Amino acid sequence: MKYLNTLLIIIVLLTGTIFSTEKSDKKSVIANGTIEGRVIDSNGESLIGVNVFLQNTTLGTATIENGEFEIKNVAVGQYRIIASIVGFESVIKTIEVTANKTTKVDFQLRAAFYETGTVVITGTATQYLYEESPVKTEVIPRKLIEQTKSSNLAEALGLQTGVRVENNCQNCNFTQVRILGFDGKYSQVLIDGDPVVSSLAGVYALEQFPQEMIGQLEVVKGGGSALYGGGAIAGTINIISQKPQINRTKVNYQGQSLEGNFENKLGVMSELVSNNGKTGAFVYGSARNRSAYDRNGDGFSEIGVLTDETVGFNLFFKPGVNQQLNINAHRIHEDRRGGNDFDLPQHEADIAEWLDHLRWGGKIKWEHSLENTFDYSMFYSFSKVDRESYYGGLVDDDGDGNISETERLAALDFYGLAESFTQSFGGRTNLVLGNQKLTAGFEYYADDLTDNSVKDARYHIDETNTNFGAYIQDDISFMNNRLNIILGARLDKHSKLSDPVISPRLNMKYEITEGLDLRASFTTGFKAPQTFDEDLHIEALGGDQRVVRNNSDLKEESSKSISGGIEFQNFIGDVAVLFGVTGFYTDLDDAFTTQPLTETADGLSIWERVNTDGAEVKGFEIDMGIKPVQEVEIRAGFTYKSSKFDSQQEIFDGQLTDKFLRTPDEYGFLRISYDPNERVNLFSSMRYTGKMVVPNEAIEQILEPDETFLEFDFGLSYKLPAFDYFGGKITLGIKNLFDSYQEDLGMGADRDPAYVYGPQLPRRIYFGFETEF
Repeated sequence: MKYLNTLLIIIVLLTGTIFSTEKSDKKSVIANGTIEGRVIDSNGESLIGVNVFLQNTTLGTATIENGEFEIKNVAVGQYRIIASIVGFESVIKTIEVTANKTTKVDFQLRAAFYETGTVVITGTATQYLYEESPVKTEVIPRKLIEQTKSSNLAEALGLQTGVRVENNCQNCNFTQVRILGFDGKYSQVLIDGDPVVSSLAGVYALEQFPQEMIGQLEVVKGGGSALYGGGAIAGTINIISQKPQINRTKVNYQGQSLEGNFENKLGVMSELVSNNGKTGAFVYGSARNRSAYDRNGDGFSEIGVLTDETVGFNLFFKPGVNQQLNINAHRIHEDRRGGNDFDLPQHEADIAEWLDHLRWGGKIKWEHSLENTFDYSMFYSFSKVDRESYYGGLVDDDGDGNISETERLAALDFYGLAESFTQSFGGRTNLVLGNQKLTAGFEYYADDLTDNSVKDARYHIDETNTNFGAYIQDDISFMNNRLNIILGARLDKHSKLSDPVISPRLNMKYEITEGLDLRASFTTGFKAPQTFDEDLHIEALGGDQRVVRNNSDLKEESSKSISGGIEFQNFIGDVAVLFGVTGFYTDLDDAFTTQPLTETADGLSIWERVNTDGAEVKGFEIDMGIKPVQEVEIRAGFTYKSSKFDSQQEIFDGQLTDKFLRTPDEYGFLRISYDPNERVNLFSSMRYTGKMVVPNEAIEQILEPDETFLEFDFGLSYKLPAFDYFGGKITLGIKNLFDSYQEDLGMGADRDPAYVYGPQLPRRIYFGFETEF
C-alpha cells in the first residue's frame, strides 16, 4: 500500500505542475524568441529528419522537407545549438536569442560513420549524441537494417560488437540474443524506452517485430536496472519505432531461397505529415511466409514452417508549443511449426512443435517541455499475447513398434493454451540546473500470465507478477562539458521478492582531447525468479515434453558490472577514423542454472531452475572503423571473454562443467559498404563464431564440438533510372556464402532439438524490389 501511496503522490505533484505552469507558459511566449534555419549536406542537398536541439535544455525539433526547422518559445539568452543526423558529423554553433525576434542559423553537415550523429536515449533516459554519450551505446541505424536486408529484429542485431543472435531449437527455431555471452533472459527488450515485452512474448519476440516497425536500435551493455528495473543484467535493447517525417509511401518485396525452400516477405510503410508539422502518421504492415527446410535428409526440419502478418501505426499530435501526444499500436500474428509430417495435423506427426501467437500492443505518451529547462512525460502501454501450442508427438509407449489407438488419443494431450496481459504506466521528469540535468521517474508494471501448455495440470501456471520502481539520476558536466559524471539509483519492489531491491549506478566520460574519450562505469542489475522465461519454454524430445520449472527456494539473481575503455572517433584530415577498446567484468550472485530433475512415466522430462554459488563474465572488446572516402565505410568488432560459474555444475549424471553453455569465448564481425554512385550500393559482411560448450540430452553428454564458423554475406542494390519518379530499387545477394553451418545435427524423432549452435541459417540467395512514391 505504501508504494501505491507514493505513486498517487507523484501523480498529484505532476498534475499540479501542469496546471500551475499553464499561465506562465502563455506569458513567457511574449518575451521569448524563435530559432529557424535549414540543414544541407556537403553537396547542398536538403537533409530531412535532422535533429536540431539546444544543449543543456529540453528544447529541440527535427527538419522537415527542404531541410527546414523551427524552434519556438525559446527564452532570451546565449545557446549552443546542435544539428545531428545518422551518418553525418554533428555541428555545434553558438547563437544569441533575442526577445520577439527570429534567430536564423543554417548548417552544412559532412558524411561520417553510420552511427555518427545519432541521438541516443537508452543509456541515460535523456538525449545525447552517439559520439558524446557518457554511456557507451551501440547503434543500429535504419540504413544498416536496410543494407543487411534484415526482415526482423533478430536479423538486425547480427553485426554489433559483443552481441550475438542464435537459434536455440531445431523444431520451433526460437532465437535469443546474447550480450557479452549472457543468455537472452538477462537482456531487457524495450519499445521506445518502455518494458512492454512480457515473459511469454519474449521467447519468440525477436523474430516477430518486423523491420518496417524499427527506426533504429540501441544496445547498452551491462546492468541497466538503475533505469529500467529487473531483467537488465547483461544489457538493454531499445527498439526506437519509426516516426513520420515526410509524405511518402514505400512498398517492398523480398524473397530468398534456401536450397529451393522459399521465403517471401511483403512490406509497406506510409507516412504523412501535415503542412504545419503539428500532426503526423506512420502506418506499416508486413506479411511473411517460409517453407520447411530439412538439412540432413532425416525427414525432420531444421528450419520450420512460418507465416506471420503485422499491422501497426505511430501517430503524433502537437496541440501547443513544446507539447506532443504520441499514440502507437500494433497487431502481430505468427504461426510456426517444426518437426515432421507437415501435411498431417500436429498430433499425428512423430514430432511437432507448433505455436500460434496473436499479439496486440500499444502505447500512449504525453510529452511537455516547460520553459527551457524542465520537461515531463507520462505514458501507459499494454501488450496482450494469446498463444496456442502443441509440443509432442506420437509416442510408442509399449515399445511394440506400432502406434495404438490409445497412444494416438494420448497425443492429443500435448495441445496447450497460454495468454498474458502486460500493462505498464509511469512518468519521468528532467530538470536542467546549470551544468546539471536531474532525471526522476516512476514505473508500475503488471504481467498476468496463464499457461496450460504442459499436458500435466500440475505444471500449469496462473500468476500475476507486479513491480513498482522509482528512480533518480544526476547528470553533471564539468570543464566546459569535457567531463560528465552520472550518479543514479532505482528502488524496485517486485511481487516475487519480500524486500525491495536498490540498484545504484555510476558512469563517467572524460574528453582527453577532441575526439578521444575515456569512459568508465559501475552498474548493477537484478532478475526476479519469474516462472516463464527463455529457458523455460517447452521442447518435444522423442515425442515427450521437456519442461523447466523453478525450484521452490529460488532467489533473485543480482549483478555488479564494471567497465572501462578508451575510444577515438574523429576525422584525420578528411578521413573518418574509429578505434576503441573496452574491458568489462560482471559478477553474478545466485546465478540461475537448470538441472534435470526427473523423467515421469507419462511423457514428461522435468528440469529445475536453481541458484548456483554465482558466476562471472569478463573480457574485452575492440571496435574499429575507417571511412577513407565518402563512398566507403569499413567497420569491425571483436569480443574475447570468459563466462564461468563459480563452481562446477552437474548438467547430466556425472557430467560437470563450469562454463556457460552455448556461448563462444571469441566472436566478431566485419562489414564494408561502398556507394560508387548515387544509384548503386555494394555491401559485404563477415561474422566469426568460435567454439562453445553444448549439452546434448539425447546422449546425456556435455560436448565441445571442434567447429568454428565464418559467415560471408554479399549484397547489391540498384536504383532503377526508369523508376526515378517512384523510387524504384532492386536488391540481390547471398548470405552465408560458404554454407558455414553445424555439421553434427541430431537426426530422427529422438534427437535433442536443443542441440544446436553456430549460425542461425545456412546459405541462401535473396532478391528484392522496392518502390517509393
